[in-house]
Amino acid sequence: MAMSDVLVIGAGPFGLSISAYLRHRGIEHTIVGRPMNTWRAHMPLGLFLKSEPYGSAISAPTPGYKIADYARLHKLDDYEDRVGPLSLERFLGYADWFTQQLVPDIRDLTVTSVVRSGDGFKVEFAEEAPIIARSVIVATGMLNYAHLPAELSGMPDLITHSVVHDRLDKFGGRRVAVIGGGQSSLQTAALLHEAGADVQVVMRGQEIVWEQKRDADLSLIGRVRRPPVQLCEGYSCVVYDSPGLFRLMPESLRAKKALSTFPPSGAWWLHDRVVGVVDVLQNHRIVGAEAHGSQVRLRLDGPKRSSVEADHVIAGTGFRVDVGKLPFLSAEIQAALKKRINLPLVNRAGESSVPGLYFAGINTAVSLGPGVRFISGTHSAVPHLAKSVGRRAHRGTSLGEPVAEPLAAPVEPAVAESLPSLEAAGSGPMPTI
Repeated sequence: MAMSDVLVIGAGPFGLSISAYLRHRGIEHTIVGRPMNTWRAHMPLGLFLKSEPYGSAISAPTPGYKIADYARLHKLDDYEDRVGPLSLERFLGYADWFTQQLVPDIRDLTVTSVVRSGDGFKVEFAEEAPIIARSVIVATGMLNYAHLPAELSGMPDLITHSVVHDRLDKFGGRRVAVIGGGQSSLQTAALLHEAGADVQVVMRGQEIVWEQKRDADLSLIGRVRRPPVQLCEGYSCVVYDSPGLFRLMPESLRAKKALSTFPPSGAWWLHDRVVGVVDVLQNHRIVGAEAHGSQVRLRLDGPKRSSVEADHVIAGTGFRVDVGKLPFLSAEIQAALKKRINLPLVNRAGESSVPGLYFAGINTAVSLGPGVRFISGTHSAVPHLAKSVGRRAHRGTSLGEPVAEPLAAPVEPAVAESLPSLEAAGSGPMPTI
């Protein structure tokens, strides 16, 4: 059976960054997945990223691979590193360039099973023979966690999650209801309207929260007042973008901040494409849905309407992160993982309580902070992960170092249930996918 020191599962921003760092360190590894598949196949044409352009750069082990570098080399004179916004098309162009330069050997394989085998793991694929890997890094993003509330389930032809749509122009001339009041829902509604659809937004919040436009240039005083980091700007951002500082917080506070930081809001540049343009029904909660002829009828609890009818419903209802939903991890591994609010506890390097099994991105939010939900988290998390994996590879088949902190007991179910789902396509700067 073939062997590999390290297997990286996932070829999104975190997987690409991890592979680039491992390659730079000379660590033999295999990376599998379809490059940037979530962004390419599950984001609609015309989308703009909510994060600042500079904050969407993927971390690389050497200088010269930021989006600004890509823009300069390709003579994209209209590129602005701040304020933006950055289009999906340009971001994918940058990601493809990053991949060609630093991660040229991705294998388009689907992992079907990861089980313990001796001091490592046996990994099976849908397309070819299994391998043995000493270390496995899970960097699979958020698609497995797309959340459709029970009130909206059971009608897949009439009600879909926002992540299944890469084109919205097919809804031209149709009546579409969009659920949610954050960036994903609002941008979906704007794109639908611009494609000729009749759009109705339904949201629980009393009003849309719009972010303020940032200054194009930061003065010295501005940098002192609101220090900029990859994630965002301000002193709280410094903490949320630094796993070392985040881990100084009390355990209960970390669990809350990991997923509730950056609640639903709309980007400043989206305001004029929504307000006064798209009908937004605020302070209304979905209590049920039923087929009504060829349409769907949403039953509402709110002050103005008791129902809304549409040809189709798109739910921007976010993600409920639960590592138990990863279908390829064996029951033995799942049982051995120490978890908190359904996320694996990891050390500073991302290694879980199963030696040699690492996680990257959203799955590490409770341990490393909300910054790892976004592309910016590649900068704070990946260098430490690559260093740890390198040490383990150089030790051969010996077990990895234990988790470098006491493991907490799981959060009470009532507490876990009270945490909000992460909003699709960016309740904060932009989710790591």
